[in-house]
Amino acid sequence: METRKIDMHIHTIYSDGEHTPEEIFEKVKEANLEVFSITDHDEIEGAKKMTSREGILYIPGVELTAKTPVGREHILGYDIDLNNPTLNTTLREKKKGDIENFILYIETLKKIFGITLPKEDIDKVLNRVGNVGRVDLSNILRKYGYASDQEEAFQKYLHPINEQVRKKKKGLTEEECIELIKSAGGYVSIAHPISLNPSYKRQSLKTTYEELRQRLLRMKQVGLDAIEIQHIHQDNPFREMLHTLAQELSLLESGGTDFHGENIKPGVEIGKGYHGNVAIKRLSLVDEIKEKRYKSVI
Repeated sequence: METRKIDMHIHTIYSDGEHTPEEIFEKVKEANLEVFSITDHDEIEGAKKMTSREGILYIPGVELTAKTPVGREHILGYDIDLNNPTLNTTLREKKKGDIENFILYIETLKKIFGITLPKEDIDKVLNRVGNVGRVDLSNILRKYGYASDQEEAFQKYLHPINEQVRKKKKGLTEEECIELIKSAGGYVSIAHPISLNPSYKRQSLKTTYEELRQRLLRMKQVGLDAIEIQHIHQDNPFREMLHTLAQELSLLESGGTDFHGENIKPGVEIGKGYHGNVAIKRLSLVDEIKEKRYKSVI
């Protein structure tokens, strides 16, 4: 019998995924998962619609976007209290800032590239339930033929735009993200650390190791609990380096496929990743959450 798997990084239509929570659960069953988490970007409405069912452990989560001077920084929160007042209020306020950022992206797109997007497409994004972000802009660019896929949309337009508006964008700092997750009783994990230093392949692993060690050590001092080691965009040498860092800094290990849907991230499957590059059987973070839950009922 196939060993059941774990996937701690899944998105729904409430952020930038293409499937409803109900559809995600069907895929979770098909993938023979034992444990999974919904981790929408800066949004918990999708997480609220999911519960543990049919012998599958569900761990509610969120993926917060932190302001950073370089790269991208996403911070995952696990086993959070979805009804926590501070969490809910802050995310509602953050969505207002995300909408302002979205409009800033559109204005900068026109300024730099001379592209004006149809008002009806913009309004559709702004008026829907859930998170508003760059993927929405990517989808519109693809719709009108400015890019063939999401990767091209980001490389050609959205990354350059982000560098232009980085200082003007509204959002939470790294410390604020961590504090928010902790206030909701959750565990804090850094998501896909590769995005913190996107140019690592042009440097030595030794240099990257030292840079990440200092970054993670500083984050641990303000509440970091875990590192997302297994992720579709992290190769084996990078994962091995992260594993060593987790052991050295006494951090837990997490991981997931970062599943968004077949059209948004082609080739990525729940519980498998990209062509099977993320098939997780055990995680120390999940072990700790299970132990905490067990202790809470005895």
